[in-house]
Amino acid sequence: MNRMTGVMKMLWKDKWNWVYIPWIILLFSFAVNVFIGFLTGGEENFYSGGIISIYAYMFVCSLIIQGQTFLFALGMNVRRMDFFAGTSFMGLLVSAASGIALFLLSIVEKMSDGWGVHLSYFNFPFMNGTSSIGRLGIYFILMVHMFFLGMVISSIYRRFKRTGLFVFFAALFILSSVASLALTYYGLWLDMFGWIADHYLNLFIWLAPIAAVYALLSYAMIRRATV
Repeated sequence: MNRMTGVMKMLWKDKWNWVYIPWIILLFSFAVNVFIGFLTGGEENFYSGGIISIYAYMFVCSLIIQGQTFLFALGMNVRRMDFFAGTSFMGLLVSAASGIALFLLSIVEKMSDGWGVHLSYFNFPFMNGTSSIGRLGIYFILMVHMFFLGMVISSIYRRFKRTGLFVFFAALFILSSVASLALTYYGLWLDMFGWIADHYLNLFIWLAPIAAVYALLSYAMIRRATV
């Protein structure tokens, strides 16, 4: 436990990657959208999509953090299990704090009628009929999913180096291409999007066990990674 806490303290020293940079990017994008809303008169509702930036950065942060700290931690006699546990717990804490902050901002956004310009920046379009607990869960689960997605990709590189990443992305490209061709050939794109629209909440719920799978795979690869 002490070593895991030590890993977390080491990671928390890099507050720029964990907190400052993603929120600076998010709030700058938010300010730009509010300014645009004022310029256009704010007469019509519009969705920005800028909130996606913080989730994209969580993915990037997870890639960067492991690459910067893994070898250093091992050099300080930190066990791989402790490194994985400390990094994962830090990711969960940051995801929880970010999720709560986004949820509170979404409440203020609704109370202020979209910041006075009918802007939906912190509210996803499909969440209008979702309960408060459901919205908070979506913010959190999506953040956790992006964190562990970045971790598993970083772990592939740590375990199998460039060859592993090349094989992974090549397989991903082939599978995506085959799926795209099949959907186009059978004319199933509209059916797929319709199904997603009807079951989007279930999809968000499934992100949690998928993130758990990412975490298990990451730990398995970190255990066998060569230094």
